[in-house]
Amino acid sequence: MAVQLSYDNDMQIAMPGMRSDSSLQNTDGCNAAQGAIKPGYVVARVSVANDKRVVKQVAAAGDAANLMGICRFSQYGCSTGQYENGDAVNVMTFGRIWAVTTLTSAPAMGTMVSVITSGDDAGKVAATGGTAALGWVLTGRFTDYIDNTGATVHLAEVQLRNQTAEPASA
Repeated sequence: MAVQLSYDNDMQIAMPGMRSDSSLQNTDGCNAAQGAIKPGYVVARVSVANDKRVVKQVAAAGDAANLMGICRFSQYGCSTGQYENGDAVNVMTFGRIWAVTTLTSAPAMGTMVSVITSGDDAGKVAATGGTAALGWVLTGRFTDYIDNTGATVHLAEVQLRNQTAEPASA
C-alpha cells in the first residue's frame, strides 16, 4: 500500500467563505436567508423577525447602507454550495475571511474594501468601483479556487472591523 507523503498536492489554499486564520473573530449565526446566499459574498441586513436577523446577499445599491459582513461556509448548512431561502446563515462580522473578489491578482495590503452592489459581480469585494465598506481592508493575500464545475473563483482575504466613520488620517 502506498503511503501518502503530502496533503497539499490536491488541497486548495482556501475556499469562499472560509475563515482565513485563528485570530479574534465574531460569527453571527442567528440569521435567516432571504433568497439564496453564496459563501464568500457580502451580506446585508434586511429586517428582524422572531428575534433573528433576516439577511440577503448584496444585490442592489440600496444594500450598501446595511452591510453586515461576509457569508461563512458551513459544511452542515451549505451542502448545495449556497444557503437557500429561510436557511440559518453564518455571517462573519469581525475577523479575517476569504471573500469572492473581482480582483485577478493580489491587492496592496491595507487597501479599503469596495463592495460591488450591482450587475453580475454584486456581492463581491473589490479594491475600487463599488461602495466603501468602512473598516474593511484587503490584507494583500489572494488565491484562486477551482469550484466543482472547474470554474476559477478569485478570492481575497478581508479583515472585517465594522466602523461607522472613516478613521482620521495620520
